[in-house]
Amino acid sequence: MLWHSLVLLIGCAPPSYSVAQIYPLFAPYIELLHLDGGWAFFAPDPSTGRLVRYSVQGADGLTHTYRLTENLQRSDPAYLRMTTLSAAINADSPQVVHSVAQRLCRMHAAQNPQSVRFTIARQIRITPDEFEAGHRPLDADFLHLEDLPSVVCKP
Repeated sequence: MLWHSLVLLIGCAPPSYSVAQIYPLFAPYIELLHLDGGWAFFAPDPSTGRLVRYSVQGADGLTHTYRLTENLQRSDPAYLRMTTLSAAINADSPQVVHSVAQRLCRMHAAQNPQSVRFTIARQIRITPDEFEAGHRPLDADFLHLEDLPSVVCKP
């Protein structure tokens, strides 16, 4: 119990010379349990969110849009895997994008998919005054959208 408590403190400690010296001793345990996520979700300055959605274009020309992780329940066995994959999908990781897209092509085989395109929605910070005025963090005006290139589905 003492070990785990110490790991929780080291994992979220701000950068310093001391932390840099001892962090490598705890890194495997911290990474194994995903305790390296940071604490930016706490007030007064929580981090903005990031959502990944994808569109599947079928052979019939119709495009269907899906949410990659938004509808998953935390109790779902795939939750951690899918949220980790979702965090890795970005323009700087074309291999990950291609791999996940091919998996989604197989998952949506009934639609005879031709391609998959990811859209990354990054939240723009919303002020308390904007929130009180009725705006919400997922409103279109508070999202910056980035479309990644389409990935062709392989047969």
